[in-house]
Amino acid sequence: MHATTRPIDPPLLDYPHEIAGHGLALRRWDAALVRQMGDWRQHGFPYHAFDMGHLRDPERAAATLAWSRDPGPHRHFVAVEGEKAVGRVSVNLRDISGLYIWGVHVPPEHEGRGVCRRMLAALIEWLEPHYPGRPFVLSSNTFAEHAHRAYFALGFEVVETRWHYDRELADKLWRLGAEARRPIAQHIRFHGGRWEVRTYVLRRAPGSPMATGSGKAPGAV
Repeated sequence: MHATTRPIDPPLLDYPHEIAGHGLALRRWDAALVRQMGDWRQHGFPYHAFDMGHLRDPERAAATLAWSRDPGPHRHFVAVEGEKAVGRVSVNLRDISGLYIWGVHVPPEHEGRGVCRRMLAALIEWLEPHYPGRPFVLSSNTFAEHAHRAYFALGFEVVETRWHYDRELADKLWRLGAEARRPIAQHIRFHGGRWEVRTYVLRRAPGSPMATGSGKAPGAV
């Protein structure tokens, strides 16, 4: 029997000047965009982990910008319309499960115009020719029902449901009463001495069709 070898990963892609398409452009984080993200309105619980108010602090903004420029496998983009930041998204180019999309976030003031779908479509269309045959993967808390509509429209399908320990969400749940937890009660559980959230793993097969029309989709997922 012949030994099999793992296919060699293609070289990591450098950041392009911008990825344009679907009425917006994806750009690498810079100081001006970080300032805009710090001024975005915030979603609050249960989407609070995506809120960017911490970027109003100059030291944290500088540290986060430096983090975004790490030369590893992650690529971080801000979606812009003109010069206005309207969303953000990141991708891990070397995740074992595929091209792993994460950090998908559209602030409340830019919801309802299909920003989530459009920025993901632009990202997918840029990556697919460079990584032929690789699936796209993401995970999402099951309470993010509107966001799932955007993912389904882009060809993602739920392939697994699991219970996940999210530290930031769990810390918040410890401080909230039953009434505040009620809107997401069916999506959380207290298990093994800690709070867990039910999560979908979604996968998009290579070449799946995409519907990129506008539609309301909360950006924090």
